[in-house]
Amino acid sequence: MSNDTVRRCIERYGERESFEATVNGLSKEVETSLNRLVPEYGQISVSSLFYFDDLSGTFQDRVNSILRERSSHIVFMPLYSHFSNSLSGALIRLVAQQIEESTIPLSGSKDNSQRFLPNSDISFRVSLIHRWNSHPMISQFWRTNLEDKVKQFEGVLFVAPVVRGCGNTEYRHSVWANCERVMSDLGHPVPWKIGFYNSWDDWPIPIACEGYSCQSRSLIGKHPFEKRVAVVPITALLPDFDTFSRLPDLLQNTNKKSLAAKLIEPPSNSPIVAQGLTEIIKNHLLGRKHAQIQLLAQSKKNQVIQDVFINNSG
Repeated sequence: MSNDTVRRCIERYGERESFEATVNGLSKEVETSLNRLVPEYGQISVSSLFYFDDLSGTFQDRVNSILRERSSHIVFMPLYSHFSNSLSGALIRLVAQQIEESTIPLSGSKDNSQRFLPNSDISFRVSLIHRWNSHPMISQFWRTNLEDKVKQFEGVLFVAPVVRGCGNTEYRHSVWANCERVMSDLGHPVPWKIGFYNSWDDWPIPIACEGYSCQSRSLIGKHPFEKRVAVVPITALLPDFDTFSRLPDLLQNTNKKSLAAKLIEPPSNSPIVAQGLTEIIKNHLLGRKHAQIQLLAQSKKNQVIQDVFINNSG
């Protein structure tokens, strides 16, 4: 990754509300809604985990802290809106590895998700919501943010971080599907394309025909706009390093080449996101299973996910 890119991200981060504060605020909204909608589950607590959190100890320390909260059921859910093995999958593996190291399956149970902490009276069930990119909340979120603005533009360029390696094709398909839903809901008022870019913490590896620069040139080449092009970070439901630093840098370079592009940033507090996450978790608690988790656990490096989250009783 580029040191200059990281440095600029950190400098601009100081001008914004902390990402932790934004996520924690969202967590509290979801917690309040869940306790109102499913009171039969008792008091529900929603907390957050971050890859880097020096104030609360290591990631593993935070997982252990959550495991010791005497909950009867602990649900883990990556906040990445579109599933990928390199992002959501890596996070899930970290959680599963820590659960595997810190807990033991209940004896006599064929269900590995029933766990207990050694040398304690604490036991609980763990489960996983590993993907939710098909939920209509994502397209509704961006349709709402665009519907009053789209008339100001003559084109829309959706952008998303590039994902490499296993599962990247599925990731791109899920991104494309949500872009199509947004434009369909808006009535396809203007032409649109998708461009991928290297995220703030990614190596600056050139991206071929699907890259942001190539797609922006293609869009303006086919449609000689007099107005601006809206750049929409389709995978971002909250502000992050990409939306307030990485993408503005890309747009600045593009605008020097005569394409008047404007970034549509996600708001930091959206009731649509809070309601959507609440519905996803509520449906999970009420018993809707994710069959695709079996596919996630099939590879050898994901064996620990099978060992922790898959119900072996069928």
